[in-house]
Amino acid sequence: MRVPASVGSGADIVAVTRAWPGRPRDGGGVTIEGRDQRGRLRAGSVGPDGAVTLLPYGVDPRLPGLAGLVGLEGRPAAARAPGLPAELVVHRAGRRAVVRTAEGYTKVLRPGAAVAVAAATRTGELLAGRAGLATPGLVRTDDDSITSSVLPGRPVHELSESVAWSRIWQTWAQAWIRLQRGRPEDSAELPRHADLDEARVVRGWLDRTRAVGLLPLEWEHRGAALARRLEEQHGHEQLVPAHRDLHDLQLLWDGSRLGVLDLDTVCLAAAELDPVNLAVHADLRRAQGVWSPAAAAVVEHAALCVVGAVGSGGVDDLRAGRLRTDRLRTAELATVVRLVCVYSFRPRWRDVVLEWAQGRWHEATDR
Repeated sequence: MRVPASVGSGADIVAVTRAWPGRPRDGGGVTIEGRDQRGRLRAGSVGPDGAVTLLPYGVDPRLPGLAGLVGLEGRPAAARAPGLPAELVVHRAGRRAVVRTAEGYTKVLRPGAAVAVAAATRTGELLAGRAGLATPGLVRTDDDSITSSVLPGRPVHELSESVAWSRIWQTWAQAWIRLQRGRPEDSAELPRHADLDEARVVRGWLDRTRAVGLLPLEWEHRGAALARRLEEQHGHEQLVPAHRDLHDLQLLWDGSRLGVLDLDTVCLAAAELDPVNLAVHADLRRAQGVWSPAAAAVVEHAALCVVGAVGSGGVDDLRAGRLRTDRLRTAELATVVRLVCVYSFRPRWRDVVLEWAQGRWHEATDR
């Protein structure tokens, strides 16, 4: 199947902006998110047979806490303060939602899931704060939601033409070196995400994308080869504190301080995982036309500075902002494979990302 650019159910038409693999126990297909003709964020699913199911605005049977935050027609729920409407900003059907409220941002999860997320977030905030990074503060937690304060600043994703661009990335590199060199006792309880775990992530994306017919055959083969390479190099990784999902949309700049979001994924991972993921995303932003080549190069250089300062492989064979050592190349290509899978579910960018990934793959493997 191909993720449609828009779907309809009854009188509603939703322009699809994001999609994810559906769960096998729910019949597979894809889950979708987009705006309806009234501008409301809607979630739903498209089955393997093309059947569309749209959830009512602000309602999700698997996320019972959501309806209490968002009024059915986009008005604030009764418990909200007058003049401060709750706004649904993320809704992945059956998995999670994010609502902007008077307190900040509330992440709504399945019942019972919030306790572990809150604990991981606190650990991540401790590590990031000691590295000099701003983080949202946890305002409130309960069984199925966590609420964090608003982190000041603008997403760095939007700031590539700012005169502060180089300063932003120098600040990030210095902070990330401190984060990855943090005190061992602060990260002793972090979960491990070693090369075998990264191989499982790659295989999981391959399986889910293949299951709905979205993965070109050549990328199935490439992804499988990358997973095997990760498995073969397991045991030689240098594990350090890592975000594990670091990209430009996770970082905010308020003019003097850098902040980082979504720290519930923090773990001990290979030293190259975060900076390489960031560097590859920077090149993707260039390909998408979001950043200039010069702006992307600044980010790639900052990422490589972190690798050189923290990573055990060194950067002797780096040039022109590209990744050269075997471990770095493997991390680079694993990120490319994951992005091919992720963007296969996003109609607007699917073809652009496939073209970019093809070029990036040949460039890396021809070195």
